Order: sequence, then structure tokens, then C-alpha cells
Amino acid sequence: MSRFICPHCRLPERTCLCTSVQPQICPLPVIVLQHPQEAKHAKSTVPLLQLALPGLERVVTEQMPAPPLPATGRWWLLYPDAQAVDIDQVTPAGLGIGGLIVLDGTWRKTRLLRHLNPWLNTLPALSFSNAPAGRYDIRKGPGGQALSTLESVAHVLNRLTPAFDPDPLRHLLACRVAQFRAHREN
Repeated sequence: MSRFICPHCRLPERTCLCTSVQPQICPLPVIVLQHPQEAKHAKSTVPLLQLALPGLERVVTEQMPAPPLPATGRWWLLYPDAQAVDIDQVTPAGLGIGGLIVLDGTWRKTRLLRHLNPWLNTLPALSFSNAPAGRYDIRKGPGGQALSTLESVAHVLNRLTPAFDPDPLRHLLACRVAQFRAHREN
């Protein structure tokens, strides 16, 4: 007997999150370049982002051609490297950010995505230093300090557009974390 899958959130009926989703308009173009192995991971937060930000685009591949320029500004890469502009230390208005490319995968896989897509290295990089503490404790990055893709995008969009409310995204993530915890306890 097969499980019923919700056609909207694509989760099994008993874990459907549709009542927890508060969709918002994404304030600028965002493309998530997701490593194919991450797309198969049940704990990926990108599907939650797609539910809450219907305008967000997800591309699941190792190699992607450079997207066309956004209507205003230029594409920026959300990635912590030595040359990245810290969004928490500058006034974002003068940066000319017209769109955001976000890499999704383990740190090893995101480095591979950068290697396989050299055009990413031509984009100015954006990072942050003062995001709220990560709440996605069912999955950890190196040193246990890393944020999920959803938390990272929520923080950056809020810094770029203060009218953007990150709380609906955080609430959706908290609901998903609670589901994983409940499943683990059973």
C-alpha cells in the first residue's frame, strides 16, 4: 500500500506542512544551485524555501550555465570566502545586488559546485557574521556552527530588504525540526 503524498508540499500526508506555510514574495531573484545528492536528502531545507518563497528557483545539477543578468543590479554568490562582503557589516543598499545565487550541499559538495562552475568565482561573494543562532540542530556542519540554507537565505533577505520578515521561514523550519524529533522518539 502506497502512502498518500501531499501534492503541494510533497510530504507524506501525516507530515504535511501546508498549514504551517506562510508564503511571501521573494524580494529579489534567488537561485539555489543544489547538488544532486543534497536534493535526495530528506533533511534538505530547500523544499521548505520553495514552499515559503514561491519565486525562488531551484536548479538541481552539478553544472549550470550562468543565468541572465537580473533586471537591476548583478548576481551575487552567497558563500563565505576571504573576499566576501559581510552583509552584517555594511549598508546593503549600495552593493547593487540584483540577484542571489545560493549553493546547497555539504561544504565539500559546495566547493565541488564552485569548481565545476567557474563562472561562480567571477561573482562578488556575500557572507554574514551576525546571523541568529542556528535552530536546525538535527543536522550539523563543521564545528556545529553552520546554518541551514533556509536560515542563511532568511537572514540575508532580511538584511537586504528589512521589510522581508524571516519569522515565517523560521516557523516553518521549527515545524519540520519538530517532525524529525517526533519521528526519532518513536
